[in-house]
Amino acid sequence: MPEKNNLTKNLKQLSEIANWFESREDVDIEEGLKKVKQAAVIIKESKKRLKEIENEFQEVKKELEEE
Repeated sequence: MPEKNNLTKNLKQLSEIANWFESREDVDIEEGLKKVKQAAVIIKESKKRLKEIENEFQEVKKELEEE
């Protein structure tokens, strides 16, 4: 399960999932499906976090422009 609001750990987990697929000649379909579902959840959380980060940067930029 992805760690909420931790983009670095989420990206590391996605890398580990990609490596899992790359390291196998024959992928177990059931296990592969679990990995894909896990990756989808991580990507969703990461996109949400990126949006939060973007909003935080915009707030800082506004504050700097006001001074």
